[in-house]
Amino acid sequence: MYEIHLISSASDKPLEQLGTKRKYWFLSESGDRFLFKAEERGTGEDWAEKVASEICRLLGIPHVNYELAREDWEGGKPGVICRSCSPEPTGLEMGNHLLFLLDPKYPYDPAIKYKVSQHTVNAVAQAVRTLRPPGEEWTSL
Repeated sequence: MYEIHLISSASDKPLEQLGTKRKYWFLSESGDRFLFKAEERGTGEDWAEKVASEICRLLGIPHVNYELAREDWEGGKPGVICRSCSPEPTGLEMGNHLLFLLDPKYPYDPAIKYKVSQHTVNAVAQAVRTLRPPGEEWTSL
């Protein structure tokens, strides 16, 4: 059985605007930056991300380590937490921005989240080829 981490009130936590799920950043007791992603649709995405994380760990595949979590106030939702994968001074670049840089016809409107015909395997592969590999701290097991 996996531990379920309790997340205190989100009233003072800014919402993360990217994506389709409600999520926000918070600092752990040790001062590490974590993202909480709520599971509000009842689809099991929270435990599915935990299972995928554990499978990657067992296979030795680099991955984001997800932990099960729950907001600790009345009506608090279940979800997952993960430590920021882009600690200072690094940053996170969104894939749709990279695709837009390679193809100015790529829709860059953040409101368009589904059925983007330009979002193809070939376009993503081309964008990935432009990236620098992550440093040793991200690829060593």
